[in-house]
Amino acid sequence: MNYRPQIFAFVFGAFAALAAPAAHAQVGVNVQIGHPAWGPAVPAGAQYYYVPEIDGYYDLAARNYIVQRNGRWVPMAVVPGYNTANFHPVVVDYRGRQPWVQYRDHHARYYRPADMRHDHDRGRR
Repeated sequence: MNYRPQIFAFVFGAFAALAAPAAHAQVGVNVQIGHPAWGPAVPAGAQYYYVPEIDGYYDLAARNYIVQRNGRWVPMAVVPGYNTANFHPVVVDYRGRQPWVQYRDHHARYYRPADMRHDHDRGRR
């Protein structure tokens, strides 16, 4: 048997494979911050909701709340005693790490003291 053509084909194929320019794969990642099911859709670039019911914020990127505790703004995974179904969040136009720098404005515009009556009790008084 004559192996020369097979060896030649193998060497030529190996050389061609090694000499070919390296293929560069490009992977595009498009990360969009979603909004929680209880909140309204947010425009591109939005970072926070002001949540009047807790008189604090919800951080869309970190997925946590930022509320005042003992005079300090504290991130929390959940706010005990509140049901998100009762929230009326407002998308605020602030980009940065301290949305509370605009707290006075947000509080004045959107804060409503919690009405402790249930919806079915509203017409009874």
